[in-house]
Amino acid sequence: MNVLFISNLYPPNVVGGYERLCFDMASAFAERNHRVSVLTSNYGGRVEDYSGQDVERSLRLLADERDIYRSFAASGIEKKRINAHNTTVLECKLAEVRPDVLFVWNLFFFDRSLLQAIQTAGCRTVFLLTDNWFILLLKPEFWYRYITKEVLSSHSRTTAIRAVFAKLRSRIHPRNLSINCQAIFPSRFMHELYVQAGFRFQGALVIPHGVRLAQHQDGEYRDRMFPVEKGRLRLLFAGRVVEMKGGHTILEALPAIIRGLPKTEVRVTVLGDSRDRQYIEKLEGMIQRLDLGGKVEFLPPIPESDLFCLFQNNDIFLFPSLYEPFSLTLIHAMASGIPTVASDVGGNKEIVFPGRTGLLFPKGDPRGLARAVLNLAGDPNLSRTVSAGARKVAQEFTFQTMAQKIEAYLSAM
Repeated sequence: MNVLFISNLYPPNVVGGYERLCFDMASAFAERNHRVSVLTSNYGGRVEDYSGQDVERSLRLLADERDIYRSFAASGIEKKRINAHNTTVLECKLAEVRPDVLFVWNLFFFDRSLLQAIQTAGCRTVFLLTDNWFILLLKPEFWYRYITKEVLSSHSRTTAIRAVFAKLRSRIHPRNLSINCQAIFPSRFMHELYVQAGFRFQGALVIPHGVRLAQHQDGEYRDRMFPVEKGRLRLLFAGRVVEMKGGHTILEALPAIIRGLPKTEVRVTVLGDSRDRQYIEKLEGMIQRLDLGGKVEFLPPIPESDLFCLFQNNDIFLFPSLYEPFSLTLIHAMASGIPTVASDVGGNKEIVFPGRTGLLFPKGDPRGLARAVLNLAGDPNLSRTVSAGARKVAQEFTFQTMAQKIEAYLSAM
C-alpha cells in the first residue's frame, strides 16, 4: 500500500502517547514494505528522519509556541492565513504522493477547513479516532455538554465551559452527521461516544490499542503479597498531569488513606508531563491545604523501556482519569503486574475487571479511591490475584496485534 499518515504532532515532538503510537504504526508499515509518507506540523521545532518514512513537517498548528496548553492568541486574519496554508500543503502532498489510503490521526489544533479538505481528498480515507477531536471540530455543543455533565467535577471549570457552550448554540449541527470516510476506534467506549454524538461513518471498527511488551522472566516480577518496602506504601500515578487525568482525586483521597494505615508511611509519586502549569499550581495548592508536604513527589516522564522497572518499584498504580478513551500506560502497568486502581470511565472498564485484574472506583470520588487502595493494602491475597490476572489480560493488548488488524483493514478494498 501507499499510505499517507497525517497527524498534528509526530516524534520527536510529542506531548502524549498517541503521537508515539502513530510513529510506531508508521514504522511497522514501513517494515512491512508499504510506502509510508507522513504529513505533520512544525510545532516543537525538532526534526528527525526515520528509515522508510518520508516525513514532511510543514503544517502549522493553531497553538501557542511556548505552551501548547495556553490559548492561541492570534488575529482572525492570521488564523485564516494559517488555515489556508495548511489546506494548500495538504493538497500539494496528496498530489505528490497519490496515496491509496489517507490515514488520519489526531487533528487537535487544526481548523475544520483542513478536515473539509481531507474529506474531499479523492482517495480512501480512514480516521483513527483515539480521542474527541473530531467531535470538538464538528459538534462542539455536544462535547461541551458532555464534559459539563459527565466528565468535569470542577465547579469553576464547569461554569466557564457552560459560558462557552452558550456562545456555540448558534453553530449546532444536525442530529445525525454522515461522514464519507471510515473510522477505527480504540475502544467500544469511543465508538459509542461518537454514535451518541450523532456521527455516522461509511464503516466503523473497534481495534483496541496495543503496546510493545518486552519479555521478562517470572523472577523479575515482584511478589505482590508483600510491599516493596516494609512499613511503607508506594503509590504511583504515571501520565500527563492535566485535569482530565484526575490527579487531584489522588490528593483528595490521600488523607483518608493515611488515616487508614496509621502504622504505614504513605508516599505518592506523580510522574509525567507537567507543562499544564495552571493545573500543577492547583495541585501544589491542594498539597499545602491538605498538609501533604513531603508525601507527594513530582517527577518528569521516563522512557517506555524504563516503565517495567518503575512499576516493580511501586506498590499500587493509580489511574483516576475523569475521561479515558483507552490508555497505553494502563496496559503497561497491568502487564508489569502492579496492582491497579482505576476510575470506572471509558476504556478503563474494558481492561480492568474488579477483583480479577484490578479495582475500579467511581470517577472523581476520593472516598472510593481511598477504599480501593486500603482494600489492596490490607489484603495480600487480593493484590496477588489482581496482579496475576492483569498480567494475563494485558497480553491480549499488544502492538503487534493492533498493527496486524489495522493493516488488514486498510488493505481491504
